[in-house]
Amino acid sequence: MNKTLKLAFIASIVVNVLLAGVLLGQLPRRFDKSSSRQQRIEATLQKLPESVRARFRATLEQSAPIREQIRAARTEAIQILMAEPFDETAYDRQVQKIAELRGQLGSRFAAVVRESAKELPSEQRKIMATALQRPSNASR
Repeated sequence: MNKTLKLAFIASIVVNVLLAGVLLGQLPRRFDKSSSRQQRIEATLQKLPESVRARFRATLEQSAPIREQIRAARTEAIQILMAEPFDETAYDRQVQKIAELRGQLGSRFAAVVRESAKELPSEQRKIMATALQRPSNASR
C-alpha cells in the first residue's frame, strides 16, 4: 500500500469513529427528551377533568391520518431532493404540502385547546398551559 492510500484509510477510520461517537453520544438524550415530554403531558392530563382528557385523546387519534400524510410527504420531498435532475418546482410543491398539513394539525389542536379552556377554571387552564409549554433550549 502506498503512503497516500494508507493516510486516506487512517483518515477514513478516524472520521468514522468520530461520527459514531457523536451519534452514540446523542442517542440517550434523544430518547430521554421524547419520553420525559410524553410523561409530563400524561401526568398533567391526569390533573384535568375526564372530558378534557377524552377530547385530547380523541384529537390525537383523529390526527393520526394527517401525521401519516406528513410522514409520506416528507419522504416524497426527500426522494425529490435526491433525484437527478433536481426538480425545484416539485420540491417546492412538496414542502408547501407539508406546511399545509402541519397547519391543519396545528389548527385542530388549537381548537381543542380553545374549547377545553372555555370549560376549565383558571387553575386548570394554568395546568394545561404548563403542559403545552416547550422545554427551554438548555433541555432540548
